[in-house]
Amino acid sequence: MANETTAALLRTFLEDVRTIRYSELASSTIIVFDHLITLDQEYNLIWTSSWTLGKCLFLVNRYYTLLTLVFNNYALFSPNMTDSLSLSWYMWQGWTGVIAFVIAEMILQLRLYALYLLDKRVLAFMVTVSLCAAAASASVMGSVLSKITATAHPFPGHNFCVVGNVSDHFYAFWIPMLASESVLCGLAVYRFMQNHRSRSTLFQTGRRLVENLIRDSVFYFVVMFATYFTNTLIFIFGAAAKMEIPIGFAVALSCVMGNRLCLNVRGMVRGEDPLPSESGLLSESSDDMPVFTVECGTPLSAMQMTELRSMRSMRSVRSARSARSMSGWSTPV
Repeated sequence: MANETTAALLRTFLEDVRTIRYSELASSTIIVFDHLITLDQEYNLIWTSSWTLGKCLFLVNRYYTLLTLVFNNYALFSPNMTDSLSLSWYMWQGWTGVIAFVIAEMILQLRLYALYLLDKRVLAFMVTVSLCAAAASASVMGSVLSKITATAHPFPGHNFCVVGNVSDHFYAFWIPMLASESVLCGLAVYRFMQNHRSRSTLFQTGRRLVENLIRDSVFYFVVMFATYFTNTLIFIFGAAAKMEIPIGFAVALSCVMGNRLCLNVRGMVRGEDPLPSESGLLSESSDDMPVFTVECGTPLSAMQMTELRSMRSMRSVRSARSARSMSGWSTPV
């Protein structure tokens, strides 16, 4: 009877190990694949640009996650794990979840800050909400990690880390993240409604940029909310051994979605650059110039002022070309 019980435990253990390893490989594949297909965008849009907060956040989000990926796969597949190293791995993985959340939130807040035309009140509100969420999640994580134990060789001949003494309330780690994501999503949706109602106060180019920013932000919220909610359900209803399965996907999707937010907005701004090129991007027709109206007394944002200067530059170039053309016709042969 004891042998049958041991065999059943070993069979369940090996199934959980296989599932966790496959899930970690799958989440690692998502990160590596996204890095490979966006290397050209990273060079053109990130490395060739000046150093800003957005650039620093992108690089930390991108390469810290790669470092995490290497360490996680080593811990899962290495035959030389010890109990102390296993415990360190669980500590690393737990705090990585908090760090990934904070970095992704900062990237998203930069997007929303731009959407609200650099409104300091909105920035203060977002920072307060995110700090409270991060502090609450970190408190839960710290409380849980201070009590856990780790075993590197629970069964002879089978190398895998098993965590023990996990709190039943560990699911509370995800609740502040869900709340923060919901608040930021509400801000993005509210900005979309504002933009939809007041169509006479934004330039065409600025409107397209704002609409794309809102689209990307809402898509990020949907993906990350679903990811965090799935993690919460597994932490509530799943066994302690299965808690490792969804964590890798939470970190991977947070990294990938945060990177795409940075690359997409930089690509949109670079694509809207009105500077002429050798192939002649400026049209000779004035029909391509954006038509806009501004209500009397409406203050212009930085985005609108930039577009005004761009339009003025375009008009100057076209006027110069027209003058040269007329001069050529009037010059005697």
